[in-house]
Amino acid sequence: MKHTGATILRILLERQGIDTLAGIPGGAILPFYDALHGSGIRHILARHEQGAGFIAQGMARVTGRAAVCLATSGPGATNLLTAIADARLDSVPLVAITAQVPQALIGTDAFQEVDTYGLTLPITKHNFLVRSVAELLEVVPLAFRLAESGRPGPVAVDVPKDVLLAEHEFAVWPEPGRREPTAACADGEIAAALAQLARAERPMLYLGGGVTAAGATGLAVQLARRLDAPTVCSLMALGTIPAGDPLDMGMLGMHGGKGTNLLMR
Repeated sequence: MKHTGATILRILLERQGIDTLAGIPGGAILPFYDALHGSGIRHILARHEQGAGFIAQGMARVTGRAAVCLATSGPGATNLLTAIADARLDSVPLVAITAQVPQALIGTDAFQEVDTYGLTLPITKHNFLVRSVAELLEVVPLAFRLAESGRPGPVAVDVPKDVLLAEHEFAVWPEPGRREPTAACADGEIAAALAQLARAERPMLYLGGGVTAAGATGLAVQLARRLDAPTVCSLMALGTIPAGDPLDMGMLGMHGGKGTNLLMR
């Protein structure tokens, strides 16, 4: 079979189960928008690329699966950076797809040309600058696997316009990228943690967003009550222990309660 890079990208997203994505069209990414015609994917036209990124974040938080946002080259990509950085800090699985100027123009200060790869390097789990149509078949499933595995987070995929327009012939579609199961904690480590808790004179629990992401809220509350330990939360863990619970000491940090911070110290 033979397809353009834009069509390959669209079909790969469909095979990942993506039925909704948010973005804003622009010159470099228009070939992908053309490929969306006749697709079952619903496109949400944001008013700003940052909004598209946070729409995708909301979908990812609800489903636990990586969601997708789109932006064109230059200002489209730079407008997306805040949402990407936030997804990294809050451990939200996200695949941010940006278009880039044709490869011959990269590094020439061409219209709407900016180093998206370099800009996203410190704020993503991983990022890609796709150099050929064939690479899409490997990069897209890998981007979803990386975004969802381990500690979730954003992966950026920058696709030059010439890659979207070029054609590629191949025989078999790759398998969709899936979350890799997290390795089980060693029994010895669990036993050591239990021994420390048993010896603690004034045990206290500090809960983070990973408790919520792992679906371990109920277990955390059980542990707090079994230890009769005061519990403080990061911003991302608020709600893990019910507000008003006798063991709930509130949120830690510069915007948290004075008493909460004194208790931790």
